[in-house]
Amino acid sequence: MLTAADLGAANRSRLIRILHRDGPQSRAGLAAALGVSRATVTTIVQPVLDAGLLVEQEPVQPAARRGGGRAGKPARPLWFSDAVMLGGVYVSGDGVHCAVLRMDGEVVREVRVPLAREHVAEGVLSACGDFFAGTALMGVGVAAAGMVDTEAGVILEIYRAPGLTGMAIGPELQEKLGVPVVVDHHPRVQAIGDLWFGEGRELAGFVSLHTGEVLGAGMVHRGRVLRGDRGGGGEVGHMVVDAGGERCVCGRIGCWETIATLPWLRREAERGGLDGARGMTCAELIALAEKVPAAKVLLHRYLRNIAQGIADLEQVLGLQRYLVHGDVGHGGRRVEEILAGELDGMLNRRRALPLVTAVADDDRSTLLGAAGLLLSATFSLDVDR
Repeated sequence: MLTAADLGAANRSRLIRILHRDGPQSRAGLAAALGVSRATVTTIVQPVLDAGLLVEQEPVQPAARRGGGRAGKPARPLWFSDAVMLGGVYVSGDGVHCAVLRMDGEVVREVRVPLAREHVAEGVLSACGDFFAGTALMGVGVAAAGMVDTEAGVILEIYRAPGLTGMAIGPELQEKLGVPVVVDHHPRVQAIGDLWFGEGRELAGFVSLHTGEVLGAGMVHRGRVLRGDRGGGGEVGHMVVDAGGERCVCGRIGCWETIATLPWLRREAERGGLDGARGMTCAELIALAEKVPAAKVLLHRYLRNIAQGIADLEQVLGLQRYLVHGDVGHGGRRVEEILAGELDGMLNRRRALPLVTAVADDDRSTLLGAAGLLLSATFSLDVDR
């Protein structure tokens, strides 16, 4: 049974989400959006105002009533305070990406720090400590590119950065910075960024897919990010799609990652003698495919492999919308066209084909999602995160 405190927390979470989606709102507008009375919206809003997270903007004069009656008291729209800052961190095999963000999702400053092979965990703490020093933060949200125990704040394993395996990044970073720290699996955090700030704001359900050196996905159903017990799930790159394929770094045979990531693409580009093979990306392959037939063939193979995993996810989830980030996300409209064609041949046509959107944002959704993760933990019940 939900208590009054539970309902208050849930409604405050919805309030924050509505402001992110729709911009500054009056109390009357928030009451209508939340489906509560004006008196109730005051009890929801006041603690957030008292905490200094929201401020009242200049009054907005309402339109005059018909017949020349008084228009009423000017409304004072509520918006996020510039005085409150959020920390966002993305830790991966490539290094650590830190950002300071405002409550409205605007990135104030950011830095990328590559990590040395040795003393990797210490390097993460040092990079974060140096970057956030002197900044008053409400807290920090962390996206970790590997399996995570979300309750303990521990990185269980990152195949591309073994030195981070077992790191209690949440407690250690919290002790270093002196503010609350929340940790989750990178693709789920990316999905939160899409849901709160990006392409998923108007969608009830979607899959946020990360592509590149690895594959991962965050799933959103009826406005909620799905997660297993203690943060399990989302490791879609380790679905087996080729039982006779190569051995994956995880130990399994024929994982999706073995045929639909940049290491595969670059090996195949090198075998085909394509220029720039060792650093090949999807966007570069698209440009090359315009004039080199072998590049065009490889492009379609690469995206067919991507589509194979999407088709499997669609058969299981049926969420219909896929927001593709990372390497493939930089392929733009051409990627969307090819993936649509491949999915048309893989899925049952009795249902509408899923819609794929390429998102080229260079970790921006992940950093925004880290802010959203922190806000979710601060304002919401676990079921609403």
